Amino acid sequence: MENKEHHHHHHHHHHHHSNGSYVSNKVSSLADGSRVGNYQIVKTLGEGSFGKVKLAYHVTTGQKVALKIINKKVLAKSDMQGRIEREISYLRLLRHPHIIKLYDVIKSKDEIIMVIEYAGNELFDYIVQRNKMSEQEARRFFQQIISAVEYCHRHKIVHRDLKPENLLLDEHLNVKIADFGLSNIMTDGNFLKTSCGSPNYAAPEVISGKLYAGPEVDVWSCGVILYVMLCRRLPFDDESIPVLFKNISNGVYTLPKFLSPGASDLIKRMLIVNPLNRISIHEIMQDEWFKVDLAEYLVPQDLKQQEQFNKKSGNEENVEEIDDEMVVTLSKTMGYDKDEIYEALESSEDTPAYNEIRNAYILIKDNKSLIKDMKQDNNVTQELDTFLSQSPPTFQQNGDGMKASEDQKKKHSGRRLASSVTQQRTFHQPPFMDQSKEEDSTISILPTSLPQIHRANMLAQGLPAASKISPLVTKKSKTRWHFGIRSRSYPLDVMGEIYIALKNLGAEWAKPSEEDLWTIRVRWKYDSDESRLIEDGVKKIPNLMKIVIQLFQIETNNYLVDFKFDGWESTYGDSTISTNMSEDEMSTFSAYPFLHLTTKLIMELAVNSQGN
Repeated sequence: MENKEHHHHHHHHHHHHSNGSYVSNKVSSLADGSRVGNYQIVKTLGEGSFGKVKLAYHVTTGQKVALKIINKKVLAKSDMQGRIEREISYLRLLRHPHIIKLYDVIKSKDEIIMVIEYAGNELFDYIVQRNKMSEQEARRFFQQIISAVEYCHRHKIVHRDLKPENLLLDEHLNVKIADFGLSNIMTDGNFLKTSCGSPNYAAPEVISGKLYAGPEVDVWSCGVILYVMLCRRLPFDDESIPVLFKNISNGVYTLPKFLSPGASDLIKRMLIVNPLNRISIHEIMQDEWFKVDLAEYLVPQDLKQQEQFNKKSGNEENVEEIDDEMVVTLSKTMGYDKDEIYEALESSEDTPAYNEIRNAYILIKDNKSLIKDMKQDNNVTQELDTFLSQSPPTFQQNGDGMKASEDQKKKHSGRRLASSVTQQRTFHQPPFMDQSKEEDSTISILPTSLPQIHRANMLAQGLPAASKISPLVTKKSKTRWHFGIRSRSYPLDVMGEIYIALKNLGAEWAKPSEEDLWTIRVRWKYDSDESRLIEDGVKKIPNLMKIVIQLFQIETNNYLVDFKFDGWESTYGDSTISTNMSEDEMSTFSAYPFLHLTTKLIMELAVNSQGN
């Protein structure tokens, strides 16, 4: 039984000290009636894909919470423990009135215990109990869901498993979405293992494994959810799984006559099989039917600001003072050193460590403006209180934590945020800039959330081959960062170009499998004195670098070629460095050989495409 199982999650974050309380005694018994940290366990609520979910209460405040217990053994297999712990701590920063909050993370030797907000009911139980739901009521739930999904997409998290069990209700009949961000932990390498408990809500590209699972999969699931609320039945439902899959893949469903034109029109635009043509979350938010009675606090900042933004001259945008209070919050939540935060925010350098801090800062900044909005919206005062209670009340360690010390304030007063932070909208960590000037950034997804663009089913739509890969030019305009190169060519042409370039440079590659047309596994000889490894006293020289090249889709007709370092192999065929190295071990290698070879490849691609 997967019900009432709430969880959360996403991003990569290193911190200097472990986040959350550490429990030394062995808690793996976690029996009902036992205590974990400050929580008294009451009973088991359900069994999730990771482990049990328990109901507990905070011993001093009596506040009810849910404990999601993740067994580390499950994670150890995937060699991703470090990443997962970082991603979970990133989830602690997510604050939205309609997302289940993650209050704390308790770690023991064998488990990671997520302390999360408890919401006792499921939206769908409520729907079933009401014999008829008016469009007004359904729309109110739908607006809350869409606002929460938009918020997460903006922070680079795709849910990918929106289904009734993840839509909970609190006592004020507000929706709370559970499990945001956790589907990433479930992915195996770059692949999406859909825990398709309910394929009824899964998008066509998810069940057929064809396209990468981006933000569009959440739009589809929300379309199914809206349909169910209004029609009280599933749009796609069949005893036979093959028939069900066929209907989903072909988008075969019927709309009842009693739906209002506005509602049925919106559902039609959400349940479009080709994800490239499906309506986006922002477009949903601008839909007329959607906007009726929309509470002010649910409208994201950027949609409100768009008008003013267009009037602003470019330079004003970048002058922004660093908010000291936010710096304090950030150093408390993520464990960064304050000076380190100021350094990251003032610097225009682009390093993963700085980006990580900037992302977290932007996230906290968003929370602030959301709170301001909610204060202006009179009918949400009680929601505001629950939104602000970041953690059960007694957790507010003495109030002075939030105030920056006076000297600290003087030292940093009126510091300016580097312009790179204010521009930062999409992917980061790149050596390359790209010159697309897009005011309106479409969703960006962490590389971990993008399985391959499976098979070329999109080629059937005949995307225009706009231009060959253009060499990268550094232009000062609204910058969007990517690691790799971007292209607007036909996907198969891009792959062809890469193979030609690899061949010219003398690299070798494994024959791609049909499911995996968009991934190239390369071995490339790299000779250098530094590549000596001493192993068991024997000198072995691993001189074959392994690189994985993958083509992702960023948005319609826009692709990203991503390069990933995958270890070394020696010519004797034994992989000196086995592929299942942990991330930390992987990072001990010098990045230079990798950057050296990828730069050669990019130059080669640029030369070839100009030749054509």
